[in-house]
Amino acid sequence: MQPTNFKFTFLKRVLLTTSAFAILGSGAAIPKFISPIAAAASAEAAAKTASSNLSLTQNGVTLKLGDVSYDGKSLTYSIEREGKNLPKEVLSPYIPMDVKTTDKNLKKRMVPDKDQKKGYIKIFPEILIDGHKFKSLGMFGDKISEKNTVEAIYSKLDSLPDSFNMTIRVGVTGISKPFEFKVPVKKVNKGS
Repeated sequence: MQPTNFKFTFLKRVLLTTSAFAILGSGAAIPKFISPIAAAASAEAAAKTASSNLSLTQNGVTLKLGDVSYDGKSLTYSIEREGKNLPKEVLSPYIPMDVKTTDKNLKKRMVPDKDQKKGYIKIFPEILIDGHKFKSLGMFGDKISEKNTVEAIYSKLDSLPDSFNMTIRVGVTGISKPFEFKVPVKKVNKGS
């Protein structure tokens, strides 16, 4: 019964977070299990994707950046997690301490960083485009086709250039310094 309760609570948390993005009017990266449209867009982009093959390791946790794609309408990338004695789930079940909510179940998931179990990927990555903070907020969702992999899809791009340098900062619970990936990105034309 506990796994079902966890899935329900996790889905409720994701839906609440996604609703908050919608209310704020920001361009959220939407997990595939919430939006079939996002899943279709991701599949189309994946056909034009080259893996970046960047890998970083801290405190026994390795993150690999792959599947970076930009076609002018969407920007996607995935992160794969590896390591020993890591939690089975990849995405963090913890809610950031600064989220305002009256929901008691969500408040139970607000755990200080120092008390969180090591190895979960934090849901909200930080993105820089040519050194400037990317205005389109995003979050990770499970990449259903690959185990231990999360994916972000951004659809509100605020007129990104055809090529740029992207920095992705990914937080992992139990590790104080975020994993920082730097990768050049170039727009892929649909006709090519």
